[in-house]
Amino acid sequence: MSSVEIKAGANVNLGGVSTTTKSVAIEQPAVNVSISRVGTSDAHFVFAQEQNAEEWVIEHNMNKKPSVMIVDSGENVIFAEIEYLDLNNLIIRFNGGNSGKAYLN
Repeated sequence: MSSVEIKAGANVNLGGVSTTTKSVAIEQPAVNVSISRVGTSDAHFVFAQEQNAEEWVIEHNMNKKPSVMIVDSGENVIFAEIEYLDLNNLIIRFNGGNSGKAYLN
């Protein structure tokens, strides 16, 4: 993945469209969201990987292909390849070794 940095006041020309950048600061307040559900609750599962590994093999037994959020040991959200083996097993693959948690819902 590449990143591009444009300094404030710099001129930018993309495909014939020209613009001048300006500094913008966006601050968002912390938001706590609580969702409750009447009746049966949806399955969820937390997987902890203590040692760095390039693959996390997870048996969750949720009988579905859950959504997955991954955080490293510092609680930073990270992205990886997810392969669903079946409705109860998946593999998370990283470019390098990582430890942390996978939250499945």
